[in-house]
Amino acid sequence: MDVASLWRRRLTFLLFVFSTFTVGAWSQISLTLTSVNGSWPTEVGWQVVNTSTNIAYNCELPGGTLQNNVIFSVPAGTYEVRAWDSYGDAWNGASVTIKYTVSGTALVTNATYTLFFSSVNTCPGPTAVTNTAQVISSFTVVTPCFAPTITTQPLSQTRCQGTPATFSVASSMTSGVYEWRKNGVILVTNTSTTYTIAAVTPSDAGLYDVIARDNCNPTVAFTSSASAQLTVSAAPAITVQPQASRIVCESANDTLRIRAVGVNRTFQWRFNGVDIAGARDSNYVITNMGATQAGVYDCIVSGLCPPSVTSSTSTVVAAIRPRITTQPLDLDICPGASGSLSVSASGANLVYQWFKDGVAVPNGFNQTLAFTNFDYASNGQYYCLVRSDLPNPNNCQLTVSSRNVRVSGFRTPIITSAPRSLDVCIGTQMSLVVEAGGSGLAYQWFKNGVAIPNAVANELAIKSVVAANSGDYTVRVTGTCGLSVTSSAAKVVVISKPTLTLQPSSKVITVGDRLELNVSATDSRSIQWMKNDQPIPGATTPMYVIERASKGDAGYYNAIVRNSCSGVSSAYARIDVNDVAVPTPILELSQTSVEFGEIPSGYDKSLALNGLIKNVGTAPLIISGISTSSSQFAITNAPSLPLTLAPGEVAGVSLKSSPTSLGALTGTLTVLSNSPANTTATVSLAASYVLRYRHETAEDFGKVSTESSIDRCVSLTNTSAMSITIEQVNLTGTNSAQFSTVTGLPLTIAAGQSADLCVKFTPGSAGAKTATLNLRSSVGGNSLISLTGVGEIPAGVVDAEEAGIAAWPNPMSDEFEIRFDKSTPKVNISVISLTGNQVAAYSHPGVDAGGSIRWNGRDATGASVASGSYRMILRYGDTIVTIPVSIIR
Repeated sequence: MDVASLWRRRLTFLLFVFSTFTVGAWSQISLTLTSVNGSWPTEVGWQVVNTSTNIAYNCELPGGTLQNNVIFSVPAGTYEVRAWDSYGDAWNGASVTIKYTVSGTALVTNATYTLFFSSVNTCPGPTAVTNTAQVISSFTVVTPCFAPTITTQPLSQTRCQGTPATFSVASSMTSGVYEWRKNGVILVTNTSTTYTIAAVTPSDAGLYDVIARDNCNPTVAFTSSASAQLTVSAAPAITVQPQASRIVCESANDTLRIRAVGVNRTFQWRFNGVDIAGARDSNYVITNMGATQAGVYDCIVSGLCPPSVTSSTSTVVAAIRPRITTQPLDLDICPGASGSLSVSASGANLVYQWFKDGVAVPNGFNQTLAFTNFDYASNGQYYCLVRSDLPNPNNCQLTVSSRNVRVSGFRTPIITSAPRSLDVCIGTQMSLVVEAGGSGLAYQWFKNGVAIPNAVANELAIKSVVAANSGDYTVRVTGTCGLSVTSSAAKVVVISKPTLTLQPSSKVITVGDRLELNVSATDSRSIQWMKNDQPIPGATTPMYVIERASKGDAGYYNAIVRNSCSGVSSAYARIDVNDVAVPTPILELSQTSVEFGEIPSGYDKSLALNGLIKNVGTAPLIISGISTSSSQFAITNAPSLPLTLAPGEVAGVSLKSSPTSLGALTGTLTVLSNSPANTTATVSLAASYVLRYRHETAEDFGKVSTESSIDRCVSLTNTSAMSITIEQVNLTGTNSAQFSTVTGLPLTIAAGQSADLCVKFTPGSAGAKTATLNLRSSVGGNSLISLTGVGEIPAGVVDAEEAGIAAWPNPMSDEFEIRFDKSTPKVNISVISLTGNQVAAYSHPGVDAGGSIRWNGRDATGASVASGSYRMILRYGDTIVTIPVSIIR
């Protein structure tokens, strides 16, 4: 290699010594060495040597892989990078870079060896250089200066006013100062790692931190701690005191309240100066108030900082309602007699008010309510309302009601089931029975107006009846106070087994002749004609007639005559029917069946059967009869009979189906003629008599007070696939005036849907009432619903206590509960106002013993029933219970 080439490969030394941080006591400093491969990296060798100690800290031998990105540690000092090349042609592009490991500051940058001189080093060295050009770089390592590290942060704290507070910090700093700050403002600068406030005040509250500044370079070598919150707390204080006095209703709940401020405040309520266990909230609830809970209450409030504070006192008074000690008793009394009701109660300042059927009794202000010269107007349900006349600012319940008792004047007995007329066979037993309601009942039977000796029970029995026992029988029923009633007459007819007085006789007749059979018997009550021992439909009169006999009418005929004693058969009459000498007319019908389809109930349908009858014979055909076998099919248009049809001639018939019972209907159209082959020809008739909606056939309103009315609704369900409309409804029958429809018309019911048809029953007078509700629908059909009900005089009720029924609260506000001591079947319940109007009605399927039924005080529309006095009537079986109810809204 020539000298020019040698100088072109100049050695470049780039030394960057950065001494940014000068404070610290570090014995070793980490350096990072990186290298770049040249053309012949195996020829390259170097050593990093401390010039003062002549110690090599990094060494690279020629022949190996160049070190790259290695870290080694050195003490502070001055260093040389010495280079060797085993081949003697310099490093051919190889270079070395050395930096501080922590800061990355370069000490040697891309130093390379450019000397053409062959030599090698040894490791670990040092190896002495033989040429000054082998020192390719020199640099100085100094100890760095870093910001301190906070190892323990100052902590947030809460201190009571007037107590000391100290903040502490720990750091890696060995020489420096601490700047203590509050809310970013310097409080003090010193070398202390703590800051103390001797006695905190509210103004000391805030955020505290500290800056640690190292003396190596205070401007940049500093670290700030985290902020610590100082909270200054005061003793608790009451902001809202409990109410000075309270009146609490018996059994009610009440809440005493206190409000306070303070850190970690706690509460302790006291009763008459004694701590209440568990009463640790700002609110104290008194539950189920009673006399033992009346007294003086206060509350002690404690907090994080002393002292505790005690509230003002609250005096709590219990408002106790009175108690009934002796209940009134039921009173039954004769008209014109005297009697009384009494009640006893305990409590303060008691006042009394008696009620009859929910209405206050004038001048009924005493413990005893007296009756003189009793009349029925005083009948009713009575109770006494007892009240403690005390101050009552909270509207506490200071009243109590006695039990309801019945006051009833004995009435004339009521015959509920009169004796019935009957036929009695001679020698058998006869029994007449009367059922009556009332008390102390006695009986006396009469025959044709004459008293029967010793017939003094509700049943009159005769063991063996004779003819003389026929006659009219009545019974007189006498009750308490000598009141009596006499039944309607029951007619008794004494009969014997039927005896035949006329027998049917055998006959020989010709086809087309009239057949007449007769029978007669004594004491006959029913007759049934038989043919060949089979009943003849509709043949139930003493005479049996076939106007034009046919061959099929031949057979054996007899009549069965019956009454309640027995039955007897007549002799058999043999009937022979002979043929008539024939010309040969032949009867033929154009069709053998007719279908009318569906006919709505209450309506009919007509069909014209043109050309139905035809003479297909060779001689004149005489039509002698055209009839139907069922009254539900009628002939509306037919030729006059007898009708003569020439051979080939035809005639038509018009029919109308007027069904009387629902379901599939069948009948027969019969044509009678002189046709020898078939004197009788028939056409099968069919129709479906439908009612396209369903409902109960009867609605019983039960027993209803003569002073009130009741509504009941019948559910109509459209069972068809088409919409129907009830166009008209009317009421008929003996008592139709006592019933009226409520639902407006027309009433349309969609397919598969239901609607209610409502009827009001207002009996007005005592006794059974009946009527018929007639429904008219041209599409759905017509139907009838039997309506029944019984008017009942209000006094005939059963006392609630006697029936084992208790009810409360009375007066009521939102809910009224009726409890049954006995198992009870379905109960119908109605609520009647003092004017006799029904304000609510519903039913319950029944309850077990101990069960209850509740009324929510609302009518059928869901609206609340107005305040006032009412009667609740319970009906189950034959039992009626009336309970007076007072409503206070």
